[in-house]
Amino acid sequence: MKILKTTLVLALLLILAPTNASAQDNTVFTVTTWKITIPENGSQAELASLLEEFQKKVVLPNDKIISERAMRHLSGSDSRDLVFVTEYANWNDVEAASVKQGELINSAWKTENDRDAFFKKFDKYFLMHTDELFSGLPQLDKK
Repeated sequence: MKILKTTLVLALLLILAPTNASAQDNTVFTVTTWKITIPENGSQAELASLLEEFQKKVVLPNDKIISERAMRHLSGSDSRDLVFVTEYANWNDVEAASVKQGELINSAWKTENDRDAFFKKFDKYFLMHTDELFSGLPQLDKK
């Protein structure tokens, strides 16, 4: 029974998986999961403020990002997860968005000292992160 289920799942994935020719046509998603902590010299309010500042100065003006969702872990054994799902038109836009992000960071915090000060405050809340990359399957979207 387990072999049959595995075979069916693999067959479904092969049918739904984009070919190289169509992969560029599907949206691409990055999923970044941060493990957060609230240090003694920090607060939930400061973390929220820093995230909002970064969102306004870097994410929203980045025209290569179609959408972004931020989610906080709600239930389970590890409440430290903060997940960002970011949508791009294609793989080229993921790379272009990264370049644009660097430009926006340099524009938002004009000097290296300003950038260092912001990211010193920002980084104290994050223990580690993981990144994953997904291709959209538009034929399965609920609209």
